[in-house]
Amino acid sequence: MFRKKVEILSIYGYSRVSTSNQDYKTQIAKLEKSGATEIFSEKYTGTKKEGRKELEELISVVKNGDQVLVTKIDRLARSIVDLNEIISSFNQSGVTVIFLENSLIFEPNKNDSMQTLMMNMLGSFAQFERDLIVTRTQEGKQWQRANNKHYKEGRPKRVITERYRHALELMETNSMREVEKKTNISLSTLKRIKKQAKAESLKKNLL
Repeated sequence: MFRKKVEILSIYGYSRVSTSNQDYKTQIAKLEKSGATEIFSEKYTGTKKEGRKELEELISVVKNGDQVLVTKIDRLARSIVDLNEIISSFNQSGVTVIFLENSLIFEPNKNDSMQTLMMNMLGSFAQFERDLIVTRTQEGKQWQRANNKHYKEGRPKRVITERYRHALELMETNSMREVEKKTNISLSTLKRIKKQAKAESLKKNLL
């Protein structure tokens, strides 16, 4: 179906659905028909790539010369920024990304004018999207400062709940990766609560 200039080591598939009442059957069937021998599937409703464990696992196992098949662009990413970053990450690892229904192929180290154009367009849209986000954020902050006397900038302080305390106890004898699997709390959150607990303990000792 696709002509390749390099020997293909492994062909992986990635499928994603957004709601719990959807299934991957149609996507998986198309991926298998196109040659995927191992498929990473997950249900995730957010627009960001963070927290998508199957995608993270796929990125960690692919090697130079591998292919990753996806049925459509929006199955891999819902944000132009994330789409650009994910494709670039795969390509930098020597991995080809193929979107079956969009008829798009992104190969690593390929001097192809159309692929270069597509990647540049994705990069331009990504920058435009980031600029819009910054503008909306700044406008929102200005409105809050002018209209909300209780407004405080920055993320609200996280409360160390019983669940987080349990995770902190587990981290004393387990790695963060192990605690993540046992508690289903993301690594980024584990790092934040560990840092917060340490700061609160230090402040308490100084009082």
